[in-house]
Amino acid sequence: MSSTKTARLTPQPQGQQSEEVMHISSFAITKRGSELLLVKRIRPEFSAGKWVFPSAIINFGEHPESGIKRVVKEQLGAEPKNVKLIDIQSYGDKHWDLCFIYEVSIDSIGKVSQDIEKAEYFDRGKLPPEFRSDHAEVLQSLGSKV
Repeated sequence: MSSTKTARLTPQPQGQQSEEVMHISSFAITKRGSELLLVKRIRPEFSAGKWVFPSAIINFGEHPESGIKRVVKEQLGAEPKNVKLIDIQSYGDKHWDLCFIYEVSIDSIGKVSQDIEKAEYFDRGKLPPEFRSDHAEVLQSLGSKV
Protein backbone atom coordinates (compact mmCIF):
# COMPACT_ATOMS: atom_id res chain seq x y z
CA MET A 1 0.00 0.00 0.00
CA SER A 2 1.36 3.42 -0.99
CA SER A 3 1.77 6.15 1.63
CA THR A 4 1.16 8.83 -1.01
CA LYS A 5 -1.97 10.87 -0.30
CA THR A 6 -4.37 11.41 -3.13
CA ALA A 7 -7.07 14.02 -3.17
CA ARG A 8 -10.59 12.88 -3.83
CA LEU A 9 -13.75 14.84 -4.28
CA THR A 10 -16.92 13.34 -2.89
CA PRO A 11 -20.00 14.04 -5.04
CA GLN A 12 -22.41 16.30 -3.14
CA PRO A 13 -26.21 16.45 -3.29
CA GLN A 14 -27.63 19.41 -5.20
CA GLY A 15 -27.28 22.62 -3.18
CA GLN A 16 -24.75 21.25 -0.67
CA GLN A 17 -21.16 22.41 -0.41
CA SER A 18 -18.39 19.85 -0.04
CA GLU A 19 -16.22 19.87 3.09
CA GLU A 20 -13.33 19.26 0.71
CA VAL A 21 -11.66 22.40 -0.63
CA MET A 22 -8.65 22.93 -2.88
CA HIS A 23 -6.65 26.16 -3.02
CA ILE A 24 -3.97 26.87 -5.60
CA SER A 25 -1.68 29.65 -4.49
CA SER A 26 1.53 31.42 -5.43
CA PHE A 27 4.18 32.49 -2.89
CA ALA A 28 6.94 35.09 -3.40
CA ILE A 29 10.30 34.49 -1.75
CA THR A 30 12.20 37.78 -1.92
CA LYS A 31 15.68 37.89 -0.42
CA ARG A 32 18.07 40.66 0.56
CA GLY A 33 21.28 38.92 1.57
CA SER A 34 20.28 36.45 4.32
CA GLU A 35 17.00 38.29 4.92
CA LEU A 36 13.54 37.29 3.69
CA LEU A 37 10.71 39.71 2.92
CA LEU A 38 7.52 39.16 4.90
CA VAL A 39 4.25 41.09 5.06
CA LYS A 40 2.10 41.61 8.16
CA ARG A 41 -1.53 40.96 7.24
CA ILE A 42 -4.57 43.01 8.27
CA ARG A 43 -7.01 40.91 6.22
CA PRO A 44 -8.34 38.29 5.88
CA GLU A 45 -9.30 37.96 9.53
CA PHE A 46 -7.82 34.47 10.01
CA SER A 47 -4.34 35.84 9.24
CA ALA A 48 -4.67 39.32 10.77
CA GLY A 49 -1.58 40.26 12.78
CA LYS A 50 0.44 37.42 11.27
CA TRP A 51 3.59 37.69 9.18
CA VAL A 52 3.53 35.73 5.91
CA PHE A 53 5.28 35.59 2.59
CA PRO A 54 3.61 37.75 -0.06
CA SER A 55 1.13 35.21 -1.40
CA ALA A 56 -2.45 34.63 -2.46
CA ILE A 57 -4.81 32.14 -3.96
CA ILE A 58 -4.60 32.55 -7.70
CA ASN A 59 -7.65 33.38 -9.79
CA PHE A 60 -9.47 30.67 -11.72
CA GLY A 61 -7.65 30.19 -15.02
CA GLU A 62 -4.68 32.35 -13.97
CA HIS A 63 -1.22 30.89 -14.57
CA PRO A 64 0.67 30.64 -11.22
CA GLU A 65 3.52 32.85 -12.56
CA SER A 66 1.05 35.52 -13.65
CA GLY A 67 -0.54 35.18 -10.22
CA ILE A 68 2.69 35.86 -8.35
CA LYS A 69 3.46 38.87 -10.55
CA ARG A 70 -0.01 40.23 -9.71
CA VAL A 71 0.45 39.49 -6.00
CA VAL A 72 3.81 41.31 -5.84
CA LYS A 73 2.34 44.36 -7.60
CA GLU A 74 -0.83 44.39 -5.46
CA GLN A 75 0.67 43.56 -2.06
CA LEU A 76 4.07 45.27 -2.30
CA GLY A 77 3.47 48.01 -4.87
CA ALA A 78 6.58 46.72 -6.63
CA GLU A 79 7.46 45.51 -10.11
CA PRO A 80 8.53 41.83 -9.89
CA LYS A 81 11.78 40.90 -11.63
CA ASN A 82 13.74 37.69 -12.16
CA VAL A 83 10.68 35.54 -11.36
CA LYS A 84 11.81 31.92 -11.04
CA LEU A 85 9.79 28.87 -9.95
CA ILE A 86 11.79 27.16 -7.18
CA ASP A 87 9.31 24.62 -5.80
CA ILE A 88 5.79 23.22 -5.87
CA GLN A 89 4.41 21.95 -2.58
CA SER A 90 1.20 20.14 -1.76
CA TYR A 91 -0.44 19.82 1.68
CA GLY A 92 -3.66 18.81 3.21
CA ASP A 93 -6.48 16.42 3.64
CA LYS A 94 -10.00 17.85 3.35
CA HIS A 95 -8.46 21.29 2.79
CA TRP A 96 -5.87 20.74 0.06
CA ASP A 97 -3.27 23.39 -0.82
CA LEU A 98 -1.15 23.35 -3.95
CA CYS A 99 1.56 26.02 -3.57
CA PHE A 100 3.73 27.38 -6.39
CA ILE A 101 6.77 29.02 -4.80
CA TYR A 102 8.71 31.62 -6.76
CA GLU A 103 11.91 33.48 -6.06
CA VAL A 104 11.21 37.10 -6.97
CA SER A 105 13.42 40.21 -7.01
CA ILE A 106 12.18 43.75 -6.44
CA ASP A 107 14.04 47.06 -6.42
CA SER A 108 12.13 48.41 -3.42
CA ILE A 109 8.88 48.10 -1.50
CA GLY A 110 6.24 50.50 -2.78
CA LYS A 111 2.78 51.32 -1.43
CA VAL A 112 1.50 48.14 0.24
CA SER A 113 -2.08 46.98 -0.30
CA GLN A 114 -4.87 47.87 2.12
CA ASP A 115 -4.79 44.25 3.37
CA ILE A 116 -1.15 44.61 4.47
CA GLU A 117 -0.06 46.56 7.56
CA LYS A 118 3.62 46.61 6.57
CA ALA A 119 6.36 44.75 4.74
CA GLU A 120 9.80 44.15 6.25
CA TYR A 121 12.90 42.04 5.76
CA PHE A 122 13.84 39.58 8.51
CA ASP A 123 16.97 37.52 9.03
CA ARG A 124 16.08 33.90 8.28
CA GLY A 125 17.34 32.91 11.75
CA LYS A 126 15.26 35.60 13.51
CA LEU A 127 11.78 35.40 12.00
CA PRO A 128 9.02 37.07 14.05
CA PRO A 129 7.05 34.91 16.52
CA GLU A 130 3.87 35.87 14.64
CA PHE A 131 5.15 34.11 11.48
CA ARG A 132 2.26 31.87 10.39
CA SER A 133 2.99 28.20 10.97
CA ASP A 134 1.87 27.11 7.49
CA HIS A 135 4.28 29.61 5.91
CA ALA A 136 7.02 28.38 8.26
CA GLU A 137 6.27 24.88 6.97
CA VAL A 138 6.66 26.09 3.39
CA LEU A 139 10.01 27.68 4.29
CA GLN A 140 11.21 24.57 6.11
CA SER A 141 10.29 22.40 3.11
CA LEU A 142 12.34 24.66 0.84
CA GLY A 143 15.47 23.79 2.82
CA SER A 144 18.60 24.93 0.99
CA LYS A 145 16.66 26.24 -2.04
CA VAL A 146 16.55 29.68 -0.35
